[in-house]
Amino acid sequence: MASTPELQHTVSKTASFSGTALHTGEKVTLKLHPAPADHGIKFKRKDLQDEPTIDAKIENLKTVERATTIGEGSVRVHTVEHVLAALWAMGIDNAIVEMDANEPPIGDGSAQVYVDLIRKAGVTAQEEPRDFFHVRETMHVGSKTGALLVLLPDEKFRISCTQAGPNNQFAQFLSVEVTPAVFEREIAPARTFVYYEDVKPLMDKNLIKGGSLENAIVVRGEAVLSKEPLRFTDEFVRHKILDIIGDLALVGRRIRGHVVAMQIWRARSLVSRREEALWLRREQSQAAMEGSILMR
Repeated sequence: MASTPELQHTVSKTASFSGTALHTGEKVTLKLHPAPADHGIKFKRKDLQDEPTIDAKIENLKTVERATTIGEGSVRVHTVEHVLAALWAMGIDNAIVEMDANEPPIGDGSAQVYVDLIRKAGVTAQEEPRDFFHVRETMHVGSKTGALLVLLPDEKFRISCTQAGPNNQFAQFLSVEVTPAVFEREIAPARTFVYYEDVKPLMDKNLIKGGSLENAIVVRGEAVLSKEPLRFTDEFVRHKILDIIGDLALVGRRIRGHVVAMQIWRARSLVSRREEALWLRREQSQAAMEGSILMR
């Protein structure tokens, strides 16, 4: 007997919150709105004439310089990975993310504020089934620096990740099955982090204008600088997994497979998002790996 298909979901009602954007430092209000089945996740720039929208799709990826930027035409939205991770991991397939600036609020540097927003809005099942990609055979891509991303067959969606800083500093490993409950408890609270030696170069690029110890962890040598103690002993690798979920959300299909990411201390995503799209849209018989590695 055929199993009942999993249905798409959207938020039940509009919910919003305001805060400061990490890189631009601007004040911004973000609203989550319900959307119909097969709509997908779209970002709406309320601050621009005609209020243009951008589909959160791999084809619209523009840059990955310390954050994921998507765009259509001349319109851009920056640093979308945390909100996308929360929406995708919490089971939201369709939503409008409305903002009155070009970057979402950073909150405390984790995805917890977005989980809370989704809880506030509620979750509603829709009538159309979800679209899945079932991994049938192993696929992988690597770099000369030792970075490696592997996709393995699995009946669930799992991510295993290693995180290590310079000279294998703060080496960490975690493997989790990604479900709404696991994401909310184990992944969403993990905050973004930066190495002290990277702070000035980021500032020189006119980035992290809204960054502070209120919304990021700074690693300096063996010291961890933060407003509060680490939330997990392996908080860094948990945040890497958060970013990977946000990156994979751009593919637009829910994965039934095991993602293994290794040696990614400067790379939120080891493989270009267009390569991910090829992985997840190509029939297995034609799944030849090609493309470039994108190191952050």
